[in-house]
Amino acid sequence: MGILKKTMDLNVKKAIIVILMISLAVMFAACGKEDESQEIKISTQEVKQGNLVVGLYADGRISMPSTPVDFKVSGTLGELHAVVGQTVEQGDVLAVLDKSEFSEAVAAAQRDLNKAKAVYEDAVKSSGYNVATEKIKLDSLYGKLQIPFDDSEWKEAIVAAEEKVKEKTDGLQILTVEYDQAVLDGAEKDILSAMEKSMEEMETGLAAAESSLVTAQKNLDNARSKYDEEMAVLQENYELQKLKYDNLVNSNISVTNAKYSVDVAQAKLEEANENMKNATLVAPVSGKITQISGSAGDFIAGRTATSSSATNTANGFAVITDGSKVRITADVNEGDIGSIELGQTIKANVEAIGLIGLVGKVVEINSLPKIDNSGIVTYTVTGELEESNEQILDGMSVFLSYIKREKENVLLVSNKAIFVEDGKQYVWVQLENEEMEKREILAGLSNGSQSEIVEGLTAGETVVTSGMNP
Repeated sequence: MGILKKTMDLNVKKAIIVILMISLAVMFAACGKEDESQEIKISTQEVKQGNLVVGLYADGRISMPSTPVDFKVSGTLGELHAVVGQTVEQGDVLAVLDKSEFSEAVAAAQRDLNKAKAVYEDAVKSSGYNVATEKIKLDSLYGKLQIPFDDSEWKEAIVAAEEKVKEKTDGLQILTVEYDQAVLDGAEKDILSAMEKSMEEMETGLAAAESSLVTAQKNLDNARSKYDEEMAVLQENYELQKLKYDNLVNSNISVTNAKYSVDVAQAKLEEANENMKNATLVAPVSGKITQISGSAGDFIAGRTATSSSATNTANGFAVITDGSKVRITADVNEGDIGSIELGQTIKANVEAIGLIGLVGKVVEINSLPKIDNSGIVTYTVTGELEESNEQILDGMSVFLSYIKREKENVLLVSNKAIFVEDGKQYVWVQLENEEMEKREILAGLSNGSQSEIVEGLTAGETVVTSGMNP
């Protein structure tokens, strides 16, 4: 029994020792693998020739001028002359609405205009008779106002009376002289009496002549006063008649209403003809059809210029895109916007279609800021490519370079490969036998990620970018 117990204890001890040895072996094996996994990996890069660009970079988007094209009137689409992808010229017919309704509207408007004109002509004829009658009266009064005052008859009477007064005055003077001389000569009494009688008769005749002159002058004055009074009455009557005539000409209600009806009917006819014209949709610009919203038989709602401008471009019946002008918009940070100017060269990469290094220039810098929720301020910069490409589509993503300086066909390496010791520039060169050579170089222009190599390397050599200590 004791021997059995000792044997069992010995076996247990042996088992424990085996387990410990296995555990140590596993542990050492694991440690070996861990050491292997912790070995430093070396990254390399081939020295290549290329273009070094120094500038600002931004993500942008293609923007081509697109014009929405809409019918100005509503109706059923009768003809469709364009399809998506088709190139059209300005003035080409794109689509036509069913014109039957528009033709009926034009015919109805023409009939209404003819009726309105007939009514107007009748009103004018009726009014014309009254106007003509009143015009005759007006002309008659005007003619009477032009008759001058004729004083010839009264002036002749005055002249005759004046001559009579002069005749009697002269005769009396002669008789008076003769009488005075007869008295001086001592003429007989009967002679003097006869002379006195003649003088009395002459005085009586003079008094009668003077009375006739006064009467003739009064007659002239009375005639002039009567003329003036008659002219005043005529002038008043003329003015009243003219007012009546003018009111009849300018304020004839029936003619005015009829004329208004003609104007309204004429406007409706013009509108109907314009609607007929607008039933044909033509291309306002040249370009490529990028959208057609409708097919023959569909009802198309017309849009005015105001309503179209208030909607998105893509909502037009048709959209024409001018692919000859490729613009790129990008938002540039406020810290970089001062380095961008109009006319500055840009290069664009449209990676979706493999177009790299497309050249253009800055054409617009929007001075209105964009501020996002985090307070970052950017400004929209628009560039335009020098040449278009049919592969480029509106809305494509673009990587943009705003060029400050550029060197073409130079040796390029990553800045990660260059290190400095004692003021000198070095790189690690991986030789063909996998050995590493520490080589002095001279770097030139750098854009922050790549540098131009002026001396020390040749194209095709391999440099270490990480994993080597200087």
